[in-house]
Amino acid sequence: MARSTELTISCSDLTKYYGRVRGIEGLDLGIRRGEIFGFLGPNGAGKTTTIRQLMGMIRPTRGIATILGLDSWNDSVEIKRRVGCIPGDVNLYDQLRVHELLDYVDRFRPGVDPLRGELVERFDLDTGKRVKSLSSGNRQKVAIVLAFMHDPEILILDEPTSGLDPLKQQEFYNLIEEMRERGKTVFLSSHILSEVERVCDRVGIVREGRLVDVSTIEELMQRKVRHMDVRFRDQPAAAEFEALPQVSSVQKHDDHMRITIRGDVDALIKLLATHEVEDLTFKQPSLEDFFLSFYDDQGAADEP
Repeated sequence: MARSTELTISCSDLTKYYGRVRGIEGLDLGIRRGEIFGFLGPNGAGKTTTIRQLMGMIRPTRGIATILGLDSWNDSVEIKRRVGCIPGDVNLYDQLRVHELLDYVDRFRPGVDPLRGELVERFDLDTGKRVKSLSSGNRQKVAIVLAFMHDPEILILDEPTSGLDPLKQQEFYNLIEEMRERGKTVFLSSHILSEVERVCDRVGIVREGRLVDVSTIEELMQRKVRHMDVRFRDQPAAAEFEALPQVSSVQKHDDHMRITIRGDVDALIKLLATHEVEDLTFKQPSLEDFFLSFYDDQGAADEP
């Protein structure tokens, strides 16, 4: 399916200060119809502040955000009817049973929520339980059902897989893929680097309240730093591996070699194949590793 160039979410100079504390500043961003857009940054970077402004929960200090051509602050009631949202802090009515909560939210929307029954089944949600008795993972499942059940045009999701077990995480990823196939737009904030790589088309990277980069997933992968621990039967020289342009460092230890590589691993794998490899471990980078390497690049680029 060809992706539309029409913008469904747009921010222009979007800025929020809490007194003297910066939440987000000068955010300029456009998200196309049918795009799965990841919003990546450490805690305190401004991701949740951005989502709260998009949903009309807080008023910008300056700038504007629009969804489907509607002003996020002035038209927030209409936006909430047409958008599915999972907030960063899921607060539910604890005294209600799950089915009572779903019924309650149903009444705010015209017609019948078409996906409710399917989602309850897919996420194994016990609708007879009281909300206050639910574990954090089950509360997150309720939040997913509430966000998706009215089949919205746009989904704005803040850490949507928080608390889910691996099987339900996979079910959520399947759901996002189905939304992509149906041309839905998804704005997804996440701390999980592999999650963003798996489901998103583009990624915005936020640092200290500012959007510092927007990349495709392919571009993001080329920046990713990974560590490979290799135990050899023979004893190759570290210089062989240091000569590869993708390799940023080689550390020799008593029984193994740690090779740090950025981007494409093809040349490294071919070089390893010329030696006798006894064991190999390829460690995926942590989010902290990624941010450190990315910010180091940004700092180097900023130097005169």
